[in-house]
Amino acid sequence: MKSILAMQTATIPFTLSADLIEKGPLKKDYAFLNELFISEYEQDPQAVLRQFENIRQQGGVFTSPASISGFCYLQPYGYAGDFQLIDRLYTNYRGAGTAVQRWDDFAQSQPAAEAVRNRKAYFIDLLQSKQLSRVLNIASGPCRDIKEYYDAQPASDTLIDCVEQDGRAIQYAQHLINHDERVRFIQQNILTYRSTQQYQLVWSAGLFDYFTDAVFVRVLRKLLTWVEPGGELVIGNFVEGNPNKAFMEVGMNWFLHHRSPEHLIDLAREAGATDWAARVKKEPAGINLFLHLQKPA
Repeated sequence: MKSILAMQTATIPFTLSADLIEKGPLKKDYAFLNELFISEYEQDPQAVLRQFENIRQQGGVFTSPASISGFCYLQPYGYAGDFQLIDRLYTNYRGAGTAVQRWDDFAQSQPAAEAVRNRKAYFIDLLQSKQLSRVLNIASGPCRDIKEYYDAQPASDTLIDCVEQDGRAIQYAQHLINHDERVRFIQQNILTYRSTQQYQLVWSAGLFDYFTDAVFVRVLRKLLTWVEPGGELVIGNFVEGNPNKAFMEVGMNWFLHHRSPEHLIDLAREAGATDWAARVKKEPAGINLFLHLQKPA
């Protein structure tokens, strides 16, 4: 098979075949396409990013809000990984049109997309496995995880406070959970928000991998004070070695701070969790890590 990403010259470094862009990949192309994204991006990431900007200027799937890649690139709400994109991943969304559907099939098949769906299940499992009365969910997004938890546990008396900066995300989530009174929304920026309560579980699935180490430690230090004695703080972060990093950054304009388990533990200690029980777990795809910090009773 002819190389889809082909090195040409110093002035035109990489090209994607017009046929592949216009028609979209088939399943038989996935492994080869992923291998090429990874290898070419490792060699010269800036060159590949520039070439994709040239591709986007021609329109098509990668600038179409109907596609996952185009929607993520356009950032219609002003930031990457917004509530609607996450819900598209949660629900295995496919847009209309052959090329869009094929590229969406490719995006949804990736381990990173599976990891996002797995973190929804991870949160639901946490809620179901513990006798919790008060939970804090930071950067709560679409709240499909909360909806599915209450659907499965309709008699649950767990109260969940959701801190979310984007009012549009709150409106979306309120509609999705049918304005369930067990959920309270707090429209605040976590960098400036101050809580007067403590919780048995403080959860944040997809926020900290947008933070630099300095901001990570700053916010974590604050969150530690919101956990009641014996309670737990759980933070999600994409792992170093994410095999979809190249496609996320090149094809979707989605940049994250990837971290190792050891790095997460070090940041927790720097934030002041020196006497907390610390461990790092992962979801089945092995892409999303979860830093668990248990506060001494």
